[in-house]
Amino acid sequence: MGKKNGLSRYLFRKGDTFYVRMAIPKPLRAFFGGKDILIRSLGTRDPKVAENRKDIEVGQIKAEFERLANQDPLAPQAVGSLVRWETEASGATLAAISEGEALTLGALSVEAMTTDDPQRKAELEARKWAMLESARGTALDWQRDLATRRGRFALPPQSVVDPSQARQWIREANTLLDFQEGGRGADEAMPLAEVAAMVSGADLGEVARAQIAEEIPAALLPARAHPYLARSRSRGVPSDDNITLGDLIERFFADSHRANLAVVTRRNYETTVRNLKEVLGENVAVRSIGRDDIRRVQDVILNLPAPDAKRDGRFDGMDFRRMAQAVKTARAKGEIVPCLMSGTRNKYLRNISTIFTYALNEQKIDAHPALGLTLHLPDDRQEEGKEPFGPDDLRAMFPRAYRVEGLNWLPLVMLYHGLRPSEAAQLDVADVMEADGVWAIDISDQTRGADGAARWGDKSLKNDRSTPRRIPIHQRLLDLEFLDYLKVRQEAGERKLFAVKRYGQAGYFASIRDDFAAWLAAVGVKRSATSPHSLRHTWNTTAFPVMDDRIRKIIGGWTLGKGVDVRTYLHTNRLSLADMKRELDKVAFEVLSAEVDSARAHPGLIGMQRRFRPGEIALKLPKKKRLVPGKVRGADNA
Repeated sequence: MGKKNGLSRYLFRKGDTFYVRMAIPKPLRAFFGGKDILIRSLGTRDPKVAENRKDIEVGQIKAEFERLANQDPLAPQAVGSLVRWETEASGATLAAISEGEALTLGALSVEAMTTDDPQRKAELEARKWAMLESARGTALDWQRDLATRRGRFALPPQSVVDPSQARQWIREANTLLDFQEGGRGADEAMPLAEVAAMVSGADLGEVARAQIAEEIPAALLPARAHPYLARSRSRGVPSDDNITLGDLIERFFADSHRANLAVVTRRNYETTVRNLKEVLGENVAVRSIGRDDIRRVQDVILNLPAPDAKRDGRFDGMDFRRMAQAVKTARAKGEIVPCLMSGTRNKYLRNISTIFTYALNEQKIDAHPALGLTLHLPDDRQEEGKEPFGPDDLRAMFPRAYRVEGLNWLPLVMLYHGLRPSEAAQLDVADVMEADGVWAIDISDQTRGADGAARWGDKSLKNDRSTPRRIPIHQRLLDLEFLDYLKVRQEAGERKLFAVKRYGQAGYFASIRDDFAAWLAAVGVKRSATSPHSLRHTWNTTAFPVMDDRIRKIIGGWTLGKGVDVRTYLHTNRLSLADMKRELDKVAFEVLSAEVDSARAHPGLIGMQRRFRPGEIALKLPKKKRLVPGKVRGADNA
């Protein structure tokens, strides 16, 4: 298909934003207010993203056309849409047309649009415009009633007013002012209370006037009313003192307290923010957000499908609200659809509370609408937590034949020091050093030897208080000649301690996550409750009964508490590395000493068929050191 102005069919750009534009079939125009062209925003400025979204949107529009083709064009929703279009075009008003007249007018309009007989079309148009002129006459009668305070406008005085009634007055006032003879516009300085009094025929008390000034939403008023509306302090109207949700989120992330958020934490917040914006709207004023609004967000999060449940593709192209609704519909039919695990679900809910806590502290809201959102449901008891590897698991993972070389050092470093996968994978060669006669690993978010901005940004830590630490190298790794491996990396000019690549914000471990999981599956230790992080749990479980508890927490990078003795003397000033090493060396594992059956024999991570992304160079190994890809897949599916 050819492109017009460099854009593919159905796609066009207005300003910086891309839109889809499709012609509405003639028989269906009644469903779209008489319009012949349907335009929908794709919500992006990126041409590539627009091309991808275009196909989805076009498919949805065509499906909508197909659905409407089987419906009666005189259905109330179609007639109502058409009547609005016809009355606005003619200068009449729906308020002056009865329900029966509206249906008749809609039927005339639909028939006039679809008939091919010119004489019949002219006859129908004449009848239609006669009805519209009658409606215009009714509006003029209202104007005379208003001037003399009689008829429908002869209402008693009111000291207070029902908001819905006040909004109706505003609608009717707009109608009458639009139909004033001579087209004279209303005075822009006219207060809202006077406009309401004009159509109510009542003397409004002070309370009623204050209600109207605060409660009439801008969407119900014409442009001429905006100058004096802006002077009111409506909770629903954004202002300098009542910022939008989008502004609040921008300020939240710009705050200095979140300058060094961990990558995983930032990704979790991004999911939370998407939920908030989709359900509440980016431009909603934060002071207007109440508990019921937050409950709607909570309901969406509670019903989001788990990642595994999305593999069948039924949720493709859906936003979070539609996903949640699809899950509820499926469950109502008796289908079992797994939802987010309790830890993930409550993490998103806590993030919402944190955002609004920030808003409260910054005096952007008067009350906190998002307290106590986390939920613990009966089904949560069935979820398995992450468990450590047992002795049999370790013997299978690290048998006598395990080749202690290359990338195979990574799980050993994790096991003997309790390191998180992301901490171990991002280590630099320069992070291994000798201090006070003890070889140690320095865990930080800095790149040693780099200057300026290059010193930061390559690594990330879980937090900036307990996670940065210097820990001794376990004697077992030194006996296995870990320093010889370090020397090989240094002489090869490698900056990273392990042959891994950085995958954007996901970090270094993401490049081998699948390989790690495939290795665990191949040796028979991969279960729903085990993962690479289980090596850290294994170290902690083994260290707990044999190590000084405070030193265990320092080496593991856990929060030490707020006491001066633990924070200042044990961590800030750092213990002697020799003392820490004596405690660390108490932790022992039965590895590299047992035989395993041939079916579970595996060379470890160095034997995996590496899957690098475009632009990365795969680790070149001799063919005899690689596993046959088919065997890896077979083991992964075992």
